[in-house]
Amino acid sequence: EKDKSFWFHLYEPDRSRYQKVELSGDTFTPDVDDVECRVVSSKMVCFRDKTRLLQSTFQCPDVRFTNIYKQAREPRLHVNSFDVNASGELAVSAASDASVLLWETKTGQIRRTFSGHASEVYCSKFFPSGLVVLTGGSDMQLKIWCVVSGQCAATLRPGLGAADSTGSAAEPGGHRSGIVDVDFIDRGKNIVAIDRGGWLRLWDVSTQVAISAMSVVPKSRGVTSYANCSADDSPHCCAVKSRTWDPTSLAQATAQEESCGQFCTLETTSARATATGVTDKLVAVGSGRDGQLLIYDISSASSRGRGPTLQLALPCASGSVTACAFSLAPPEQACGGVSSEFAIVGGGSTGEIACWDLRHTSNPLLTYEAYKSGVCGLKMLNFPSHSVDVNGSTKISVPACTGLFASFRDGRVTVRQLAKESSPLQNDYAKLLELTGPDVDVIRGLCVLPTDRPSGTSSVWTGTHGGHFFHYRRVAIHQLFV
Repeated sequence: EKDKSFWFHLYEPDRSRYQKVELSGDTFTPDVDDVECRVVSSKMVCFRDKTRLLQSTFQCPDVRFTNIYKQAREPRLHVNSFDVNASGELAVSAASDASVLLWETKTGQIRRTFSGHASEVYCSKFFPSGLVVLTGGSDMQLKIWCVVSGQCAATLRPGLGAADSTGSAAEPGGHRSGIVDVDFIDRGKNIVAIDRGGWLRLWDVSTQVAISAMSVVPKSRGVTSYANCSADDSPHCCAVKSRTWDPTSLAQATAQEESCGQFCTLETTSARATATGVTDKLVAVGSGRDGQLLIYDISSASSRGRGPTLQLALPCASGSVTACAFSLAPPEQACGGVSSEFAIVGGGSTGEIACWDLRHTSNPLLTYEAYKSGVCGLKMLNFPSHSVDVNGSTKISVPACTGLFASFRDGRVTVRQLAKESSPLQNDYAKLLELTGPDVDVIRGLCVLPTDRPSGTSSVWTGTHGGHFFHYRRVAIHQLFV
């Protein structure tokens, strides 16, 4: 209010309290005795609830772009997907007008416009190399784009099953409904994609052949044939994990036998298509029903044919699982503890987040629900132990930890610490880092760039439904330890 005050919320189980902070020079004075407020830096402010022992630090963006999409028309277009390559130099964003833009993160200058989709594009991701882009949308097509030339190198479309004489009516073929999410097997020789019809497909990029199609919704009782699922049951997200432990140790192994016959799997008969690097891969799929998170073992045709290996569920057992994630760091960078290697997190349309140990899934390691807004994105990143120089005089030692990044439909982006096995996980949620910027605008892309060793720093990009993009150069992970 005229740079003299601002409002903040205190969330309680049965209500929200609206409080005010008065500004006087460098002094921030809340109008409630239980809360203290201090300026951490020119870009951070910290609130501490002394009664409930809660701490929230708010960090503002270093860079923002609001003119990537110059909109002077109605109806206004919206962004569906956003990604940044591993080097942090290029970004790709997909919009509702079927356009896909490649632009520089330093200047915001548009370098390429990928044109070829017939209708709205729902997902866009960089291949691990950072020089190739994968897109998918409502036209049921997956397209692979070269960043250097701007040309479409391949199209994976409906009807692409076995293109040789061994083809049969049981071929998985291409997607028959809009594609909502994709992920890569290793370097991207094979990819997985899910569609609104309720199917997870494994593709061979080099031949553009769908190797396998797995239903993610069981058939209804009394129904003998498989068809696309209803709109309410459509899956929302997928993620790939390299399994680094004995598959026989997976909890609920009997779920495979129980699910046989309930789920459908189609395998290609093509001799040309190959599945490279899938022998140790798991795929998580966020279901549209009952808060379910399904885990598929795609290591062989036999394992794919058994349906989901695990069927997890958010404690609320309702709504959709709209985001899921495994750790971003490879095993050699693991910081120790269950959250480094064996954990999976899922978030739902109800705002609930849960974390499981894939070896023991009978109960979640933790559950968290702070907001009524649905979860849009989740990332887990391992941070090495490091020291942070604060204000040029004080050094803070940060232990090795795993950070949980979450984005929500109300524009919030939060960072929390996941504990090691020896620590009580629930106690680690007293401190929160929140990345500000989006103004009650749905987060359509959450990109966490890997840590810079040995400094332990990491940067984050977010993109919103309205076409605004925010960059946080150095996420203040140390604020979770002070």
